[in-house]
Amino acid sequence: LEPFRDFLEFSLSYAELKDLFANAEAHRDWKIPLSNVAGVYLILAQKTGDLYIGSAYGATGIWGRWQQYAKSGHGGDVKIKDLIGKDSDYPASFRFSILHILPRSMSRDAVIQRETEYKIKLGTRAIGLNSN
Repeated sequence: LEPFRDFLEFSLSYAELKDLFANAEAHRDWKIPLSNVAGVYLILAQKTGDLYIGSAYGATGIWGRWQQYAKSGHGGDVKIKDLIGKDSDYPASFRFSILHILPRSMSRDAVIQRETEYKIKLGTRAIGLNSN
């Protein structure tokens, strides 16, 4: 991976995301900043053009949330889980990026409110991968 530069200046492929977590100690330049912030993120399914908006909050920030995707491909998200059930290679086309960084101390509800605003702006409930 390229060295971490800024929260808004990257887009990681799913393969890069998996490598990030498989070699976390080698990528401390990514782990530290991503662990220290909450935020709203975007997953682009390049295969279909579908978008998923998610949020990360709590003690492990974006790092902790993205670790779930690296492990499972779906991170527990209902529509993505269903799509992987039909096509196990679906996550291979994912690109992960950050839309908005927030203080990790921000409340869960406040972070989710920001996430909801992005879902409305980008229409990911109507035509994307967000079910709620």
